[in-house]
Amino acid sequence: MSDELNKWKLENLDSVSTSFCAAKWLNSSIHLGHGYTHSCHLPLPHQIDKTLLETDPSAIHNTAHKKIQREKMLKGERPSECEYCWKIEDIGRKNISDRVYKSMIYNSDDINKIATMDPTTNVIPKTLEISFDRTCNLACSYCNAGYSTTWAADIRNNGPYQQLKSDGGGAYQHAGNWAEPYGKFGTDNPYTKAFFEWWPELQKELLEIRITGGEPIMSHNFWKFCDMIKQSDVSNLRMAVNSNLCVKDDLINNLIKFTKDSNLKEFDLYTSCEAYGAHAEYIRSGLDYNRWRNNLIYFIENAKYRAVTIMMTINSLCLFSITEFLDDMIELKEKYGQQNPHIDLNILRWPSFMSPLALPDNLKTSVKNNLISWFDKNKGNPLLVSGEKAQIQRLIDYLEVVETPHQRADTNKNHLHHDFKSFYSQYDVRRNKDFRSVFPTELVEWYDSIEIDSSIENIVVGTGEINHHD
Repeated sequence: MSDELNKWKLENLDSVSTSFCAAKWLNSSIHLGHGYTHSCHLPLPHQIDKTLLETDPSAIHNTAHKKIQREKMLKGERPSECEYCWKIEDIGRKNISDRVYKSMIYNSDDINKIATMDPTTNVIPKTLEISFDRTCNLACSYCNAGYSTTWAADIRNNGPYQQLKSDGGGAYQHAGNWAEPYGKFGTDNPYTKAFFEWWPELQKELLEIRITGGEPIMSHNFWKFCDMIKQSDVSNLRMAVNSNLCVKDDLINNLIKFTKDSNLKEFDLYTSCEAYGAHAEYIRSGLDYNRWRNNLIYFIENAKYRAVTIMMTINSLCLFSITEFLDDMIELKEKYGQQNPHIDLNILRWPSFMSPLALPDNLKTSVKNNLISWFDKNKGNPLLVSGEKAQIQRLIDYLEVVETPHQRADTNKNHLHHDFKSFYSQYDVRRNKDFRSVFPTELVEWYDSIEIDSSIENIVVGTGEINHHD
């Protein structure tokens, strides 16, 4: 499969330039609650110039920053913000970066058009991801207050996290007020207004829209948009929703009803988990694994949909039960089919102290070897599609070759280990959890060996405004 993907890359991307990616033109992620955007979820988001929106609502996507990056790509320069893809490609071993996966969903005519277009020209994306606000009932460990109201409540009630040395500390020392400048319900939000104004034009060329959050189905604007969908000609549109599936039953039922009542071409569900049982509940504070799994099955059995995808955010803690989780997802595939669910592995980079690369070498080798052993036994399983197999192999190679998760990462392992212990010891108290009772002995023994520097001053590293939400 990697040979086929590399052949496609050479013919469709590298023939334009060795840094070309169609997502810089045809895909967009837009955080409407506070007016940030990026071309996909991998580069850090940047601020939208709201002064342009009254005359050009498409400026929520076609920002000056993106146009500069587009020009670089056409010249064969590597935008530094896309370093995740460059790290994967530089591993070698025929690894396929996300610029391939994110480009090959478009047809050759669309790719050829943007490849010869003036990079300053405004374009209508073919695929779009939006979030209306940060309302969320979970407070996952690697998330932050900018993306979760439950996280924000933690910081307001308990204060900032203390004694963090490394580059990820700033995300846990603010209540994310910057992410809600127009209040909880977004009254007079110019970004949301621009999106709704752009919608009549946008829907003519848009092929897929994906709604994320926070938890989107808890947002009033989500249901407002669903009503707009019902009144629009969307027979060529695929809609996808990211949901943690741990919300109230009536919201799950309303979502299932919407999948049947709308005149969408197709509907996809994305939900998130990457560890098994108690490990998942520890990592994703507020999640009940059995409830999540039961609601996943309930959706599969009752909704009208094209595909269900599990987004796995690969962090250090999930690696200690990732194979059990994969086994569980294969069990569901055996009952409901190869794509029910489909799994998608995304490697966490922020904060660095939660990255798989922050583990000490002996533990990183141990979890890597466990994953290799599992994959050796399962790579022939027809229930795993080629893309899933390629991503599992990519994770194995990543653990073996890559040294730092991102270019600004703290490379001092002592700092990362210090913050790992400091963060999770505070997390335990705030969330009524117990690291030692959840995770295996080898991890706990290393955790207990780390000493926290109680004399360290709590230095706030920025505001957290651009900390990435993997």
